[in-house]
Amino acid sequence: MKKVGISTVHTGFNYGSALQAYASKVILSELGYQGVNISLKGSFIKGRDVRIKKVTVIAIRLLKQPHNIKKRVSVYSDNISKAYSDQSKELFETFRLKNIQPYYCTWNQLKRVAKSDDFKAFLCGSDQIWNGEALYVDPQYYLRFAPEDKRIAFAPSFGRDEVADYNKNVITKYIKGIPNLSIREESGVSLIKEMTNKDAVHLIDPTLMLDGTKWDKYLELQEAESDGENYILAYFLNEPSDYAKEYIRELAQKNNLKVIALPYEREATDWLDIAPDAGPIEFVQYVKNASYVCTDSFHGTAFAVNFRVPFYTFERQYGSAGKQSSRLLSFLRLVSLEDRFNPSMDLIDEQIDFGKSKVALEKERERSEDYLINALQ
Repeated sequence: MKKVGISTVHTGFNYGSALQAYASKVILSELGYQGVNISLKGSFIKGRDVRIKKVTVIAIRLLKQPHNIKKRVSVYSDNISKAYSDQSKELFETFRLKNIQPYYCTWNQLKRVAKSDDFKAFLCGSDQIWNGEALYVDPQYYLRFAPEDKRIAFAPSFGRDEVADYNKNVITKYIKGIPNLSIREESGVSLIKEMTNKDAVHLIDPTLMLDGTKWDKYLELQEAESDGENYILAYFLNEPSDYAKEYIRELAQKNNLKVIALPYEREATDWLDIAPDAGPIEFVQYVKNASYVCTDSFHGTAFAVNFRVPFYTFERQYGSAGKQSSRLLSFLRLVSLEDRFNPSMDLIDEQIDFGKSKVALEKERERSEDYLINALQ
């Protein structure tokens, strides 16, 4: 079986990142290839991609952009204040080792294997690996280690509607070096055309290429217990807005539901009941068995649609970080469910017709599979 390398984010503690890396492996397996998730050696923080070169480049760039320092420190402080339990971290690590199975190598080793016949091709994507505001534009995520004819962009995301001026030249150069181009948001198609004059295909996220039935099969998900308590899954990457909390309380009260909050413990608990330990598999299971999903996350929304669970998506409270709603709105337009974004109180308990989303996703899954087959050939 020919190997196909996957260059994407799968470290850290993020359900979406872990699950899209795993989904890419599964999709390749269904097409007859062995997907290999690449992980560069040299990180000095376990479970994260924090390499000396990366930190050095970021530090130099910050010194050249003093106006950016306060913003970046604020974003970093926000991130480290989100405390995952030790048990949740262990569940992530178990999933990474068992399901993602990273292949650790140095940059030079990667360049050597990329030229060998062992690897048919290399994918970069999905996730926000092409973040236009990044202080370190990582060449790994543009497949600079691989021969040009082996490079395939598989639904990577810019995460935003623009690329910062200080990154335009290098990102333009890197994208021009990828012959097979796709992107995860509509705005990304325009961005690539504007920067490179090349056409890119708009594809769905790999997690959406597997429907609920396949996620059930591959993760061996459990059904909800018949005598179990029904609940709302509140999955918020940042602290919810006051309006979102009010919405959740109203929904819970009207339907006599408890509120389970992920992914980490919260300081304010007046809007939730419990914040349990959960790795990627537990997250998918919580979505599948929920009565409702309330979220500010792309992948929280995507998995709710995949399992046809009624959901409400709220504008994420980014604080000092730049907004990243373009990919989320792009997806909701695709499945004709834009009204679930920042919903009005009138929408509480209104039923969702998933018929259009089912048809749209079936069509997009076929398009994504065709793109990948043609690129690999």
